[in-house]
Formats: sequence, C-alpha cells, structure tokens
Amino acid sequence: MEIWDLYDKDGNLTGETMIRGNPVPDELYHLVVHMLFLNGRGETLLQRRAKDKNPMPDIWSVTGGSAVAGEDSATAAVRETEEEMGFKPDMENARLLMKLRTERPGKNFLRDVWLIHQDVPIEAMRWQPEEVQDGMWILPEKIKADPALWKQLTELYFWKEAYPYLCLESMRIRIPKGTYRHYKGNRYEVLDLALHSETLEPMVVYRALYGQGEIWTRPASMWNEPVTLPDGQTVPRFRVE
Repeated sequence: MEIWDLYDKDGNLTGETMIRGNPVPDELYHLVVHMLFLNGRGETLLQRRAKDKNPMPDIWSVTGGSAVAGEDSATAAVRETEEEMGFKPDMENARLLMKLRTERPGKNFLRDVWLIHQDVPIEAMRWQPEEVQDGMWILPEKIKADPALWKQLTELYFWKEAYPYLCLESMRIRIPKGTYRHYKGNRYEVLDLALHSETLEPMVVYRALYGQGEIWTRPASMWNEPVTLPDGQTVPRFRVE
C-alpha cells in the first residue's frame, strides 16, 4: 500500500494523506515528478514503458512518478530514477524547470518537471522490468520530426509546455557562447540563445565582430547546418574559433 501526501493548490502540505488508487479529494493535490535528462551531446533520455504497464502501456515516455508520503520533490526524483532506470540522477546538475498543476475529477496533480544534465550510457542502465522495456538518447527536434513518437510524448500532460525549454537547453549545449567564423569568412560572437516569443523556436543571439557590431538572431536549427560550396565541398555554416 502506497501512501501519498496531499497539498493545497499552492504546493503547501496540508498534513493529510491518501492511499494510492483512491480519488484525490476535491481542492487537494498529489505531487508527481518528471525528469528530463540532457547529455553532453544535447540528447534527451526517453524510456519505453513496459508492455503491460497501466496506464499507457508500450509507449515512449520519460522517467517519473508519484512522490510517496514524506518525500520532497528532489527525493522523489532520485528514487524514481533509481527504481525505473537503475542509475542515480546527478541532482547537483539539476534544476526545477517548471511547476505545473493539472486538474481532473479525482486526479488533481502538482507536477514538478526537473531538467538534469548527465551522461549515462544506455548499456549502464538497469531498467525495472515492470516499468521499462527500453531506453534511448535522442535529440529533441528528432522527436517532433517523428509523428508517431511525438504523438506518444504528447500524451504526457506536461510535455508540450516543457518541450520548447528542453530544445533551448539542448541547443545551448551544442552552440556554446564564444567566437565563431561564418563559412564566408566573417567572425561573430554568440551572446546567448533565446526562445522566439511567438513560435517558441530556439534562436541564436549573436554579434558581428566587424562593422558596427550589429546584433542578429538566427534559428538555432540553422546554426550547425552544413553548407555545400560551389566546388561541392560541404562545410559547417559556422565553426568555433
């Protein structure tokens, strides 16, 4: 029997508890944690749920689960990762990406979404058979490019809200601040990356190191694209100096 703490809508403990499987009382909430991992290549970790897992069997998802009584959010994140994936998350390189609240009859949840920077090879993981059957590291933009995979991930109540920030942080790994040279010869300084206010697309904010030093923006997806020269040679659009 699993016991859950109950919270008010602002995330304060009420001192009340409930048994897992019972409806969450009206105007009260249960805490759930979700862990988004990014490795040094900017890839995020997905896990495929067990074939008989209820709910949502046999789909790609992310690590997460319910906090049990007495656990705070970070403690629950560590336990769930160790149980499901067989490794300890590096909470020193973690931050709480967002806090969300979902409300359905009998299923009111506070959702803490963690972003954790950590490199763990797939072969070093030990999946809990009752929970997980497979895992993979994948670039976030490749998830959206795969309609079937994207549909599975959007079944998670937090995914659409968290995805733009996951892409942004992934691009920050692949496009670090510093000096770059354009394939045509000009030099630029990457100042930061940002989200487009309308499309939520990651954008590179960079300054020209010539002329008047104008500041420009460019979709991050274009920054590392290869460019084919007239002689047929393929080179990166920008390269680090």
